[in-house]
Amino acid sequence: MTMSVALDKTNKLISIEHAERGLACDCFCFECGEPVLAKKGEKNEHHFAHISNKESCFINPESILHKFAKQVIIEANGLLLPALPNSQETEAKLWQFSQITPEVRLGNIQPDLMAIVDKDTYFIEIAVTSFVDEIKLERIKTFGTPTIELDLRELLKSETAIPSDEAKNFILNQLEHKRWLYPIAQVQEEAVNIVSTTSASTICPNQSINEQAATMPSESSGKSYQSYLFTIHGMWIDVKVFESGMLAVKSVSYNHEIKEMLKAWSREGRGRFSDQYKTWNYFKPFSATVLERLIALDETPKQ
Repeated sequence: MTMSVALDKTNKLISIEHAERGLACDCFCFECGEPVLAKKGEKNEHHFAHISNKESCFINPESILHKFAKQVIIEANGLLLPALPNSQETEAKLWQFSQITPEVRLGNIQPDLMAIVDKDTYFIEIAVTSFVDEIKLERIKTFGTPTIELDLRELLKSETAIPSDEAKNFILNQLEHKRWLYPIAQVQEEAVNIVSTTSASTICPNQSINEQAATMPSESSGKSYQSYLFTIHGMWIDVKVFESGMLAVKSVSYNHEIKEMLKAWSREGRGRFSDQYKTWNYFKPFSATVLERLIALDETPKQ
C-alpha cells in the first residue's frame, strides 16, 4: 500500500501532490513519525516512502480525516454553525473564535477542540466513526458547555481527497453534518403545537393538499417554517414544520430503512416526495401523526 499523505515539518497534513520531490519535502510518516521522502518519478505512482526503506505504514483514512478536520478549523479560526438551541439566534452564522485549542484535558473529559467566543467556552467534537456516547454527553452536561458535533461519515464514504479544498469547504461551510449536542433543543412540545394549533387564518380545515403544498417557499422567498433535527436509527432526520401544518422530512444521509419508512407513511397519508427539495411531504391532518411518530422514534439524548 502506497502512502499518499504525510505530515510536514509543522505537523500539518500534506498530500504527495503538494510535496516537494525527494528529501526536500521535509516530511514525516503520519503513522510512525519516521522521516519520509516524496517519490515523484516519471513511471511509478507518486508516493511517500520511509527513508529507512521499511515497508509503507497502513494509514487509517478515519484518522487522516479526523486530524484534517481539526487542522482546517484551527487554521480558519472559525466555521459556519447552526443556530444555538434555546437562544435568541434563529439562523446559522459564521462563528469566529478568539481562541481554539485541540485536545485539552478538562478533568474526565477531553473535547477534540475547545473554542472561546467572547469569553464563553464551546466544545467541538469531530465524529468520523466514533460519536459522543451517553457517558461523554453526561459529562458535557455536567460542565454545562455548549457542544457541537460534526458528523463526517459522508465525507469519509465519498471519493473526496483528504486533504483538499473540497473537503475543507465541506467541513467549514456546510451545515447538514453539524448538530448541537448540548444544549438540547426543546423541540417536542413546540413542534407539536405548531402542527396541531395552526390558526384558521393560516389554513382552513378543508384546505386541499395542493393548497398546503403551495406554502412551501421557493429559494427566493422568506422563511415560513421551523426546523428541527431528530436522530432515528443513528441517522439525522431534518424536519421542517410549515405554517400551513405541512411537514417536510428528509434523511440527512441516505438510509434504506428510513427511506422505506417515510415512503410507507407517504402512501398511508397521501403524502408526496419532492424531487426539488428531496423531502417527503405530509399534509394536515396526517402531518401531526407523522410528527408524533418521529418524536417517539427520536434517539436524541434528553436532558
